[in-house]
Amino acid sequence: MTNLYALQGAGSSGKSDVIIRLLELLRSKYPKAIYRELHRGRDIKVVIENIKGKTIGIESQGDPNSRLLSSLEIFKAEKCNIIFCSCRTSGMTVDWVNTLSPPYKITFVQKLYASGSKGKFAANAQQAYDLIGLAGL
Repeated sequence: MTNLYALQGAGSSGKSDVIIRLLELLRSKYPKAIYRELHRGRDIKVVIENIKGKTIGIESQGDPNSRLLSSLEIFKAEKCNIIFCSCRTSGMTVDWVNTLSPPYKITFVQKLYASGSKGKFAANAQQAYDLIGLAGL
């Protein structure tokens, strides 16, 4: 089965930070996997091969009028078994995610919120770890 995990939240809520941390955790846990960075900057777009025999697509940009839709199409064409992305709570980004169902089973995950920089850092790190677990990685 193919799965898509979409981290939902308002603009500037830390969704991209969670997705970037998720990539860092995967790099640490699976250093021998093949990482193809399709975009690297403030936001990331990456395809990873050979994690438990799966191909994984990761896109941190999930704002309206962003590259999210084209990234999802690329991930589908790359036959990614698992996709992680961020999106807003409603509107076009949610619609873009839903275009992949079927064949993908879509799981929307609400962004966790915390106050203070230490609280935000801890919440984002924990949510990245939780997403990896949710995907069975």
